[in-house]
Amino acid sequence: MQAATGQIWQEALEIVHGPFISPPKAGGKLLRPALCLLSAGAAGAAGAEDVSEFVSLAVAVEMLHMAALTHDDVVDNADTRRGSASLNALWDDRTAVLSGDYLVARSVNLMAEYGSCDVIAATFEAIRRMTEGELANLGPGTEGYTQEDCLRIADQKTASYFATTCSLPTFLLGETYRKALRAYGHAVGVAFQLVDDLLDIAQDEATLGKPSCGDIVGAKKTLPILFMREALDAADRDRFKKMAGHPIAEKDRHWVAAILESTGARARTEAIAREYADKARAALDFLPATPYRDSMLGLAEFVLVRGS
Repeated sequence: MQAATGQIWQEALEIVHGPFISPPKAGGKLLRPALCLLSAGAAGAAGAEDVSEFVSLAVAVEMLHMAALTHDDVVDNADTRRGSASLNALWDDRTAVLSGDYLVARSVNLMAEYGSCDVIAATFEAIRRMTEGELANLGPGTEGYTQEDCLRIADQKTASYFATTCSLPTFLLGETYRKALRAYGHAVGVAFQLVDDLLDIAQDEATLGKPSCGDIVGAKKTLPILFMREALDAADRDRFKKMAGHPIAEKDRHWVAAILESTGARARTEAIAREYADKARAALDFLPATPYRDSMLGLAEFVLVRGS
């Protein structure tokens, strides 16, 4: 099953990073395929040889994520991704969209090898929810949204795919631990997104691999932005609002980073992310003690302390 996996992965990297970049590098954290393989082990694929049967599935999971990022860069008109030129900047929007579509098709090819309609159905149900989350985040205006709205968007656009990634192996191994793994993936996904929203404001471009404060420029609905806006006076809220849709000057970046701290927005967001990480660890109580579960416990902490 996995004889062609390495070749297909190389093909995916060339699509995303360009065939003339040598050697192409995956970049990113590869967290989703790691979670897929760890979940397979935690759900009963006992040895390394058994877990290796899920490598193609893990590659498919990451290829779909890469496709989503490629499409996101077109929607956001982003020029950089993971420290390099985005595909739409390197070539054009048409090439980027078609390349993302190609990655979707190749991921389905890999999933189909497992002969499970449930695997494909669950995956594309998550993609539907991801798309709904992105559409909600692009909705008109940033006034009047709530903490619940922000958490719902995080659930849809990130946590839904994390939850599915963790549960996919159970469609092949049996459903005993499916609910627990879905709960773990969902909670880790929300925590991951909340930290991502913080890093977008707190980190510089060199660390992020893309321009900072992109969520402010794009008028996105995120928890730290909500908490900052709630704490500002009318004049500062007006200054904040005027940053949407325009490149942010360096002095404004420093101002935003400062008010992230001074308003308590960072501490409040981190506290909620910590609650979700704790929920993720609690969900693993239902799984047998294995090195795979131990690694998943560690990943729940990693998503909180990462720097990019």
